[in-house]
Amino acid sequence: MIRLLSDKGGFGNTYEVLDQSTPKVLKVLTNDQPHAVLLFQQEAKVLQKLNHPGIPKGDGSFIYHPRDSQTPVYCLVMEKIEGQDLEEYLKAQKLKPITQELALDWLLQLTKILQEVHRQKFFHRDIKPSNIILKPNGYLTLIDFGAVRQVTGTILAGGKNTGIFTIGYASPEQSRGYAVQQSDFYSLGRTFVFLLTGKEPNDSSIYDYQNNQLKWRKYAPKISDELADYVDQLMAETIKERPPDTTAILKQLSLLQQDLYPTKTIVVAPTEPSINTSNSEISFEYAGFWIRCKAALFDSLILGLIGAAIGGYLGYNFEKIKILKNLNLDFGLAPHILSYWSSGITALGTNFIGLVCLIYKLYLYFANPQPFSSQDIGLIAALGLGILIKWLYFTLSEVAFKGTLGKLFCGLRVTNSEGKRISLGQANRRYLAKIISTLPAYIGFMFAGWTKRKRAIHDMIAGTFIIKKKK
Repeated sequence: MIRLLSDKGGFGNTYEVLDQSTPKVLKVLTNDQPHAVLLFQQEAKVLQKLNHPGIPKGDGSFIYHPRDSQTPVYCLVMEKIEGQDLEEYLKAQKLKPITQELALDWLLQLTKILQEVHRQKFFHRDIKPSNIILKPNGYLTLIDFGAVRQVTGTILAGGKNTGIFTIGYASPEQSRGYAVQQSDFYSLGRTFVFLLTGKEPNDSSIYDYQNNQLKWRKYAPKISDELADYVDQLMAETIKERPPDTTAILKQLSLLQQDLYPTKTIVVAPTEPSINTSNSEISFEYAGFWIRCKAALFDSLILGLIGAAIGGYLGYNFEKIKILKNLNLDFGLAPHILSYWSSGITALGTNFIGLVCLIYKLYLYFANPQPFSSQDIGLIAALGLGILIKWLYFTLSEVAFKGTLGKLFCGLRVTNSEGKRISLGQANRRYLAKIISTLPAYIGFMFAGWTKRKRAIHDMIAGTFIIKKKK
């Protein structure tokens, strides 16, 4: 046990713990009523069944029997999610409302999470700011599945279920004990009222108790009427007035984004970059500066060897079969000596120093034009060959294999904002931007050390991400 994380839950407290040196979360039931125990055990099963980057992974449950008590202690172990909940986040911002762009991003993320919950025939029943964690990488995680319930025929037919809800965020039908999946949409809308105004939904300044009306729009003046209308639709009084499912919400949010920002591209990540396999969904995290350095060093070694091999081979054979002589190029070197020379210069061309040498050589020529000697032409050709090899190596491997040999060896992948393979255009844009961003003492590359999503300047320009697979 390390520390108390939260005592906001209706049934239990959560603690940060170490499990064989791995930080995890331990949820301890504080209510030993039979129904509370049943919900607690259900949460353990649900978390092990749901598999999504925006949902904590369950790691099993157990019962502890204290020596000095007859009451068993029910415990649930789960993945530890770094970050702060949205209630804490907004309070840290002095209740300053979030922007419209951020609201669209978060709405998409949460809807994608809910899509997975609903697809597994569950609904959350307790969506609110304190149950949503904002991680350091900018992605959201929905927590506290203690109130989750499975969709059954009885519920779909309107049968009564347990009355678990949070005042201000629960739908009218849920407060009467008749929650359905669309009840989650109501709570989602109420959550965004808080995020867009900085005021709780039952705050008397925005909620008219006598007429049961939520008058929140004047406290969110920078929000468009289109987005405000949709938030109101999410929390409509009757179920049939709300969107029918998460697919409809995602479609409408996409249309809203196009209408509100027709000339601007907003990078919206519905979920953390992930790759689907036949058995599971493997999530990724952003690659930091040092592991990228390790991959870059590995790639430099590989490129040097490739450049040396190609340059040496061409230098030897060009001299041997008289191609250089036919071009009136005379290096005055034996074929094997020329092979060593061209091998070294081509290998240098695959390195950053080689690019600087080529630029300097061309600068001297344009500053004082004069005919190139055979050695000058050979130097420029070998350096240019090395640069060409490097360009092809990076662009083609990142498009075809999602990474160079160095990145793949270090468990890294190059992806777009959706975690998918980048296009050839993006690969070329990334490569050219990398050259520019690394010229001033690698400053552009060093940005990966302190940006939120571990992105270098060339990643920002190309719209790419370097991610690593979790073990």
